[in-house]
Amino acid sequence: MESYQVIDLSSVAPELAFMANDADLVVLEGMGRAIETNLYAQMKCDSIKIGMVKHPEVAQFLRGRLYDCVFKFNEA
Repeated sequence: MESYQVIDLSSVAPELAFMANDADLVVLEGMGRAIETNLYAQMKCDSIKIGMVKHPEVAQFLRGRLYDCVFKFNEA
């Protein structure tokens, strides 16, 4: 079983912030990264969040079903 860490976008390394300063699009993939921690995160550029719901609590919160796929596009 693979284990991935979530990404807390409220505190990223200064180097990452500098390099991403002029990005046109941010893509977050994965249940933890895209859905559980950053689904409602606001970006300064367009963003796409993609993930599969794998926890019953998350499915209930989103008013969906287990194993639903979530694709969310946000314009800057």
